[in-house]
Amino acid sequence: MKFSEFVGNRDSAARLKDRIRQGTSFHAYLIDGPDGIGKRRLAYTAAQAKMCEDPRDGEPCGECPACKKVMGGNHADLHYITTDGSSIKDEQIEGIQGILFSKPFDGDNTILIIDKADTMTPRAQNRLLKTLEEPAPTVSVFLLTEKRSDILPTILSRSVGIRLKPAETEEIRTFLVEEKGIPEKEAELAAAYAGGCPGKAVRLLQDEDFRQRRERSITCAEALAEAGSLPEFMKTLEEDLTDKDSSLEFLDMVVLWYRDLLLLDLGAGSEKIMNQDKMAELARAGERVSRKQILQTLEELEKAKNDIWMNANKGYAIRNMFLKIRG
Repeated sequence: MKFSEFVGNRDSAARLKDRIRQGTSFHAYLIDGPDGIGKRRLAYTAAQAKMCEDPRDGEPCGECPACKKVMGGNHADLHYITTDGSSIKDEQIEGIQGILFSKPFDGDNTILIIDKADTMTPRAQNRLLKTLEEPAPTVSVFLLTEKRSDILPTILSRSVGIRLKPAETEEIRTFLVEEKGIPEKEAELAAAYAGGCPGKAVRLLQDEDFRQRRERSITCAEALAEAGSLPEFMKTLEEDLTDKDSSLEFLDMVVLWYRDLLLLDLGAGSEKIMNQDKMAELARAGERVSRKQILQTLEELEKAKNDIWMNANKGYAIRNMFLKIRG
């Protein structure tokens, strides 16, 4: 793992590398961004760089025993915490505090990575706060979160924020082809549907059901513009509203279809179209909907996604979206 190999967000990765190289890194970082954007990769690269026995201009060598232990997840001074069930509990933070206030076992640094930090209970966050208020000079904490707003302001004030933004589709495609050895066409499709998140692109390629869900999303998109009853429409979604994450991912696919319709209506070139293998279908669909209908549908899709993200009932959110689009 190297900072220079990060997919997207190269400036953020480079700034963190320089801090570590100069010996001026902060004791706590909050890395914020969507799932699959590279939060864990950045935190582990930073851990490797701080623990490396032979760093090269701030980059970990990847060859020394410390680097290999970090990559293997078995370094004695690297600790990782994530959800126990749906949240990170107070006792999980309590269990790590003694280690954080002790000397490192196998080097000069102790590093704690808290994944899904926004799921920490209030008690867990308040317990962590004590660690951040009186940090040992050898301790670095990396908080990884998708919802910065769920972190206590007192923790935010004691952490340096790193906001990771979606990577360019072309960057992800290149990464998949050159780093992962994925065939060009498969890489293009996964990159298009990854929403700027390299990790999500990799997961999609490993998901045998992805292509079937994509086809169902196109059926759903077309059903929004065609005559049909609400019960018929809801039936097309039965397989894809099983939980919050799958519902949001499915609606993202529908949004991409309407985004492509809008781009074609605006006269964009085919290179900007995500569903490039569906150009004929998009052309036919574009003949049946107006620009006003496309814009309204995109607006209602985003509202439905937001409602589901805020834990509204999935079925209610989708039904409400359908009725507003049909007007």
